[in-house]
Amino acid sequence: MPKSPTCERGAYRMDPQYSLLDIFAYRKDYKMASKFHSHPEYEIYYVHGGGCTYLVGETFIELAPGDLLIMNGMSQHGPIGMESCERTMIRFDEVSTLPFVQSPGSIDLLLPFRTIRNRRWRLEGDRRAEVEHILMKLNRFTTQPGSLGFNRLRNAFCELLLFIWECSEADLSEQTPLLIKESNVRNILTYIEQHYMEELSLERVADNVHLSKFYMVKIFKELTGMTVFEYINKRRISQAKLLFLFDKKRTVTEVSYQVGFKQLTHFSRNFKRLVGMTPEQYRKFV
Repeated sequence: MPKSPTCERGAYRMDPQYSLLDIFAYRKDYKMASKFHSHPEYEIYYVHGGGCTYLVGETFIELAPGDLLIMNGMSQHGPIGMESCERTMIRFDEVSTLPFVQSPGSIDLLLPFRTIRNRRWRLEGDRRAEVEHILMKLNRFTTQPGSLGFNRLRNAFCELLLFIWECSEADLSEQTPLLIKESNVRNILTYIEQHYMEELSLERVADNVHLSKFYMVKIFKELTGMTVFEYINKRRISQAKLLFLFDKKRTVTEVSYQVGFKQLTHFSRNFKRLVGMTPEQYRKFV
């Protein structure tokens, strides 16, 4: 499986026909080299054994067994020094994950990641056993093939998000406003989510989020690690995968135009780069 530069060694990447989790690395215990990074995806980190010093933004956190850490990804983060720590790491993208974890009348399961941003809880006793049991189920279902395995994985992941929401209740009631940069980037992401299937330009996005184009481009790259158009293309390809999955009668050309690409060659090139296969191959695969 291909790995990103900041991917945990041996991490499991989801089958390309589904888009629930980006990375799932269960109980990895090799020594971690210092490597600071940021990304637009959310991250969940749990320590099973050992420990390490972890930097999130400007905050140093001493992680120990039973620690559950959530991060919104946009603050620079990574371990300090070279230490052995048995941990589970989950990375997921809100845009790709949200359709699978929201339902009418349910609470907003991703609210802690948007508002608390970065938070560590030290779990003990039954609470620690509960989260470790959920992670064990996630590990089991990541390798179970087909739609049954995916639905069991989704249910287990929702259970983990509910656990985190429960841990977050006190923090959510006392939440403080997001930093200005992060709030602006979230506004950009929201606008893209609402309009990615349309023809977008940097000028149009900047005008609608009330920022200068220069400042918008700067803070988006700074906080997400990618350009605005890299993110737009990623969102479009993510939606294309869902369309291929749930409506196998759609042609590649139809999907290309529906998700916002005006040129089929541009769609095919980006799809191959992000998914690892052509749209035609993927359509047959699912």
